[in-house]
Amino acid sequence: MGDSVMIDAEQELQGCVPGIQVNAAVSRQWSDGETILRSVMAGASPPSIVVVALGTNGPITSADFDAMMSILQKASQVIFVTVHVGRSWQDQVNSVLASGVGRYPKTVLADWESVAAQHPEWFYGDGTHLPINGPGAQALAALIASKVSPAAS
Repeated sequence: MGDSVMIDAEQELQGCVPGIQVNAAVSRQWSDGETILRSVMAGASPPSIVVVALGTNGPITSADFDAMMSILQKASQVIFVTVHVGRSWQDQVNSVLASGVGRYPKTVLADWESVAAQHPEWFYGDGTHLPINGPGAQALAALIASKVSPAAS
């Protein structure tokens, strides 16, 4: 579940994580992800592993994180991806994600911000979006894939 940055890495993710289904959209807000995931998780065969790559488009709170985890309680693993957006809410979002992961045992943090901050050359001029098939998109996909627990699937 992601926003436009997840779209940038979609092809690489599909190559790194067999069977992954990417649901990403430009300008997607955290609350939109909650709505979609509520429906997905209520379906006949909800995914056992969920990747949440939201927060690029606005701030979130601990209550937002808790609401997401309530929706994802049936998942055996949830991977939260930190944001690299260079906006006023970046550090706040990443802090909420790190704190939230610390409170829920079946969650994992994929710290994209730490990796991305070391490689400004990976990004378009906005410093957030990645060329499709570029080294940044490949690195993001590899980071997410490295967090997927085989035991959770």
